[in-house]
Amino acid sequence: MAGCQRKLVSSFFDRLDTRLKRKLKGFEFYRNGRFFVDAYPGYCFWKPAWKQYNLALQCHEYGERMLFGVEREKQRVGKESFSEELLDAVRKVQPSARMNAWWAVRITMSVPAPDWRKSEVLWQMNKDAKFLDSMPEQLLEMAMISLPIVNRLERKK
Repeated sequence: MAGCQRKLVSSFFDRLDTRLKRKLKGFEFYRNGRFFVDAYPGYCFWKPAWKQYNLALQCHEYGERMLFGVEREKQRVGKESFSEELLDAVRKVQPSARMNAWWAVRITMSVPAPDWRKSEVLWQMNKDAKFLDSMPEQLLEMAMISLPIVNRLERKK
């Protein structure tokens, strides 16, 4: 079953890629890890000038929870303080946003689905247009809010 799940998720990310790349010119995109096999695989995108931050969608705990937000390169950022400005800006549209050592902004996904391991979610991912529509909307909204702030944070380094 895991191989089939990974193929469905890969197909979904191919379609997500197409939509995001149309809107986010000048960004780079990368998938890391294997969904449902690795504990924390993800889908990341960033501006080439960024060295410490990227925007990400992460399959947390093998898909049990889906997270998205602004990741920090912990080794590069070090003990640098967090950006309250970034967190506050994102919280205006995602009130549940938090931060931790690895995330400048971390949001636990509730829509379209918090747990992507369920068969009904895999079906929706590939057959329900609303599922695909909601993902780029959330990620693009976060990107547009974060972009000017992350650009400033990156220039400071």
